[in-house]
Amino acid sequence: MRNSKLLKITLTAAAALTFASFAESSAKADTQADIDAVTQKIKDTEQAVKDGQVKLSKLEDLQYQKSMEIDGLKKNIKARKAQLARQARAAQVNNAGSMIDFVSKSENLSEAISRTFTVATLVHANNQAVAQQKADKEKVTAAKAVVDQAASSQKETNKKLNNDIAQLAVQKTQLEVKKAKEDEAARKAAQEAEKKAREAAEKVADAKNERDAQNALKDANNAVASVTKSDNNNNNNNNNNNVAAQASTQQTSNTSAAPAAKYGGVVGYAMSFQGVPYVSGGASPSGFDCSGLVMYVYAAFGKTLPHYDLAQRACCTSISKSQLQPGDLVFWPGHVAIYIGGNTVVHAPEPGKTVRTVSLSYMPTPAMYGRVN
Repeated sequence: MRNSKLLKITLTAAAALTFASFAESSAKADTQADIDAVTQKIKDTEQAVKDGQVKLSKLEDLQYQKSMEIDGLKKNIKARKAQLARQARAAQVNNAGSMIDFVSKSENLSEAISRTFTVATLVHANNQAVAQQKADKEKVTAAKAVVDQAASSQKETNKKLNNDIAQLAVQKTQLEVKKAKEDEAARKAAQEAEKKAREAAEKVADAKNERDAQNALKDANNAVASVTKSDNNNNNNNNNNNVAAQASTQQTSNTSAAPAAKYGGVVGYAMSFQGVPYVSGGASPSGFDCSGLVMYVYAAFGKTLPHYDLAQRACCTSISKSQLQPGDLVFWPGHVAIYIGGNTVVHAPEPGKTVRTVSLSYMPTPAMYGRVN
């Protein structure tokens, strides 16, 4: 009996060490997700710049066309004025004196009326032609002004987009520096925790009685808590500092094989949310993240679970893959899914995707299989 209890305590210490290895990964995963999001924004903005350049190129072509039209109209107006002036001179009506002279030299009233009509016709034709040319010029000038404004606006948009790319590049660099620091801090914390947990496990193995073993296990739990606390500080989530201890306590209390899953009914309900988009922090039918989906579905069956995958592990009894039944949970570092049977799970995968099913054959090896208590 004594050896059996010591063995269980030793296994609990080993489980605590395994839990610690999962805890360190969440901060890095969050930072990497931020890096990926900024990288996608940069790609989207670069595409917007390319589209903007195409628009600007078309507007500049249109500007050139309108400028050519205006230059053509200016030449036409000038040419028409010169032509009408020549016609007026030929008829000796190019100024007020000659017009009067032209009419006064008529031999009779009929000729005077005819000459007067000729003068009026020439003057009207001159005014009408010049007015039409001016109207055409004003119309094209107005159209060009609109194009100029659009081109100017597009240039400003392109300039802003390029500035956005520069700002996003700075953000990405800052996040990459942050992740590098987190990687180094997590590596050091994991090494220290592993060392302490290994020493504690050795003490458990060397314990001569159950009391000494329990004290050694306490040291192992403290080692695990140090990793969990560091991870939670990086995520501003200090309320989960005792998850490792809760997991160890839960495993210690379970001295027999886990019973059959009693939440198999959650499967159908979870499947009904297929197609709902992934939303970071989401826990409603408008959007789920992985633990949010688990929390929401189980709540419908009277089971309250925390909205955090590591904390959800603490609410489960660890089982083997061969013991999996519909309604059980499958855990990876930073991820959780609901087992639906047939070596398949339903889960909220990642940003840009929706709630869906996937075969475990296409997933990395799970870190833990759990049955909700």
